[in-house]
Amino acid sequence: MRRARPYALLLAALLFAPALARAQSSRLEQLRSEIEAREAKARELGKQADGYLGEIEAVDRELAETRKGAKLLRERERDAGRELVEARRGAEQAGRALSATQKGLEARLVALYKWDATGGRSSLFSATDFMSFTRRREGLARIVEDDRALFARHARARAEFQASRERSEALLREVAEARQEASTREQRAREKLVQRRNLVAILKTRAAREEKAAAELRSAAAHLEETLRRMPATVAPAHGPGLARGNTPRPVAGKVRAGFGRQIDREFKTATLRTGIEIAAPAGAPVAAIASGRVLFAGWFRGYGQMVILDHGGGDLSVSGYLDDIRVAAGDSVAAGQPIGSVGETGSSSGPGLYFEIRHDGKAVDPLLWLAK
Repeated sequence: MRRARPYALLLAALLFAPALARAQSSRLEQLRSEIEAREAKARELGKQADGYLGEIEAVDRELAETRKGAKLLRERERDAGRELVEARRGAEQAGRALSATQKGLEARLVALYKWDATGGRSSLFSATDFMSFTRRREGLARIVEDDRALFARHARARAEFQASRERSEALLREVAEARQEASTREQRAREKLVQRRNLVAILKTRAAREEKAAAELRSAAAHLEETLRRMPATVAPAHGPGLARGNTPRPVAGKVRAGFGRQIDREFKTATLRTGIEIAAPAGAPVAAIASGRVLFAGWFRGYGQMVILDHGGGDLSVSGYLDDIRVAAGDSVAAGQPIGSVGETGSSSGPGLYFEIRHDGKAVDPLLWLAK
């Protein structure tokens, strides 16, 4: 049984290496499947929305998921890269161990050749008495046992080296595949962004559709109004001092591109009653909570893209829309200045920016009167 162990170890390691490679590959495949499922769900949800805002939302949802997928793949690429460094270090150590045992085997083979060439085997039977024969036989048995242990170490070292090399090769393939997949999705996101901007440009040049869009925006604003009106009745109010009028920090730096109140489109003369403002800001810029509070809503909202509603206590709420991503969830407590998301253009027809509202005792107020200069 002892003689079979080195070969059993070698066989197990050789079988384990491909299984390890398959495990590495399956992680990336599982990530791909998860990303594709999320993108498919986003497309399906987008198709369910109709009209001007529905077309925008369909592209917005797919674009947001495509960007998330690319980000996840980049993260997996970095993780696999770190694992590859460790695997290569292990392969180097296993290689040194294998080299050491190979040198030991070579030395033993030379010694055995010399021993046999000088009559080593016949010396066992040239003993003059039984005690001398027994001592020589026991000595030879110890040498054979040491050689067997050396062969076993060599088999283990060779198996470990093979397994480390297989793992390195599998991780190298995974890094390359994740990088390629992420690049493909990033390119798809760029194409989707161009498609979105073209769609917005086309829709904005059609007066009839612009009027329809204005009507839809009014409907979306009314839906938001109703949602905010119902919230105090369905969610316990947050405790806190509320907002400081004229001294509340801004959620993001940037110029106001659309003000509060009744707005008239200069080209199409369509009217929209704005209950908030739009702040022009670069895509990806962090959006901060203007004061401490609790998250009442975090998710997609028709006409406003990805949106976060915060209750700051004292009857004060803030609404942040057009977000590219959301970093909080409903029910979370947030601190003043904590990032709740990043600037995007989901739901927007005017490019990257932030849609922002302040509600005091359920009524929309001009945020510029509350925000610090």
